[in-house]
Amino acid sequence: MRIHVCLALLLLLWSTLAPAETQRVGIKSVPPFAMPDGQGGWTGISVELWQRIAVGLGWKTKWVVMDSSRAQVEALEAGTIDVALGALSMTPEREAVMNFSAPFYSTHLAIATPAQYGNWRGVLKGLLSPAFLSTVGVLLLLLLAVGALLWLVERKRNPQEFGGSVTEGIGNGFWWSLVTMTTVGYGDKAPVTFTGRALATIWMFASIIMISGLTASIAASLTVNQLNTMVRGVQDLNQVRSVAVTGSTGEQFLRKSGIRMQTVDTATEGLAMLREGTADALVYDEALLRYLLKDAAPGIEILRQSIEMQYYAFGMKSSFAHQEKLNQTLLAYTSDSEWQAILNRYLGQR
Repeated sequence: MRIHVCLALLLLLWSTLAPAETQRVGIKSVPPFAMPDGQGGWTGISVELWQRIAVGLGWKTKWVVMDSSRAQVEALEAGTIDVALGALSMTPEREAVMNFSAPFYSTHLAIATPAQYGNWRGVLKGLLSPAFLSTVGVLLLLLLAVGALLWLVERKRNPQEFGGSVTEGIGNGFWWSLVTMTTVGYGDKAPVTFTGRALATIWMFASIIMISGLTASIAASLTVNQLNTMVRGVQDLNQVRSVAVTGSTGEQFLRKSGIRMQTVDTATEGLAMLREGTADALVYDEALLRYLLKDAAPGIEILRQSIEMQYYAFGMKSSFAHQEKLNQTLLAYTSDSEWQAILNRYLGQR
């Protein structure tokens, strides 16, 4: 027992005295995952995770600043850095020349596009849409059916209000069902038979439900179409001026899809082009777009359509000897509550 204790103490002493291994870490500014802290250092989600891992494994960090994900991948392939971090997405193309850690965050590719508010053409288009017009058509047929039914039961006992020709009688019934449904109820026409009054009672209650649904449908058409965008999805990207960040998975997706594009160095430049009207769509990671736009003035909309799943991980050179230890430590840290607190601090509640 004493021998074991002595050996443990010697190992502890040796680990304390042994020089800490330094890892060359290629870092790219990708808020909120990696960004300068204004004091010569770095901060962000990926940075805090790496720092916890480095402390746990007794590593020192030598930051190597890079300007693009492509530069990080090329440096890992050449072996001039040991690890790359930021918001580096796992792709088969990158895996062919480097290694990835276990993923620590997931998001999607998304499309950012200029939004046009208060566009009357969008409102008119919504009101003339097949879905809305079909709803109105069904409602008119129902009004006509109720009006005709009331005319059938009232025409003999109440000819002064529902009499005359078939066209006049059904027309009067249609008018009564319309003003009753809208709760206007002019009182110029009213059923006098028991069956007619029973039908009127049922129609009054049914009308409350139907008019509420119609109001909601109209409000939805007006509200949704207050926000109109030129780009509605991936199918439009080849017909507009599309932009992607150099070396990003957005660029890879557009090239793979055969979509023409212009590349920029940063997502901030791409968003500026959207605001200036020199581009129509930016394809980039949704989490990064939402962070960049969270405090921005209205004018850019992120489409709800998600394109490709993205998993963020640390990149490692192929000969990196500590991949297993790094993964074990990463998985341990990302499974505890402190990791969720870090995500909430930068991204808000998910």
